[in-house]
Amino acid sequence: MKLKDFSNWLDKLLDPKSFKDYCVDGLCIEANDQVTKVVTGVSFRDRLIDAAIEEKADCILVHHPNGFWKNEDRIPVGHYGERLRRMFQNGISLYGYHLPLDGHMDIGNNALIAKAMGLSVVDGFMFEGEKPVAVIAEFDTCVSKEEFLACAEKAFEHGVQNALLYGSSQIHRVAICSGSGASGIEEALDLGCDAFITGEIKEAVPITCEELKFNLIHCGHHRTEIFGVRALADKIQNELHIPAKFVDLDNPI
Repeated sequence: MKLKDFSNWLDKLLDPKSFKDYCVDGLCIEANDQVTKVVTGVSFRDRLIDAAIEEKADCILVHHPNGFWKNEDRIPVGHYGERLRRMFQNGISLYGYHLPLDGHMDIGNNALIAKAMGLSVVDGFMFEGEKPVAVIAEFDTCVSKEEFLACAEKAFEHGVQNALLYGSSQIHRVAICSGSGASGIEEALDLGCDAFITGEIKEAVPITCEELKFNLIHCGHHRTEIFGVRALADKIQNELHIPAKFVDLDNPI
């Protein structure tokens, strides 16, 4: 498939223009004019390039396009220059989709976390631009805190890192924002949520949960964001018939 056609397909699917993001969403490195095999992963890193070379892929697609965040002013020298050189020398293009791959209601991280937890998505929240990046989802019937944790342990291969269970003993309505999404706690409370699922938290979050009497679990930034790139690899293979493989290089943070 031609690279420009692949770009158009991705942009139509993920609609990056509707999000106000703080990194490049779309093509970051154009090192080939064709796409014949794709490797997806959470973050752009050396070991993912190694995997792409081993797989003889000519395209990498990530959630975190490290080196292409808008607050970075990177000159292609040193380690960063070496990384780019390897991409060009091996004819491997790079795409990054950040918030669009959190908020997608079919293959987005948060919608897929809800599905893995046995929840049904009922709404979106935490708007960044025209679209939300997080979801509100509900259990068919209320569950206890113990049952809620059991669902999370099943949904996440590495389980729950911390459970801050200061809120209601019965959980029905759950806010989900992968990665570092705990800034949405008060919005989730205003929307009637009983609990929040996210990836990583800051020091003040346990205090906020205790004082606002709220339930929150976090399961790892990387580990809550494998869902979208994994599903996207499947979609590329099934719909475009381009070989695609998700490579999980685990990161405990």
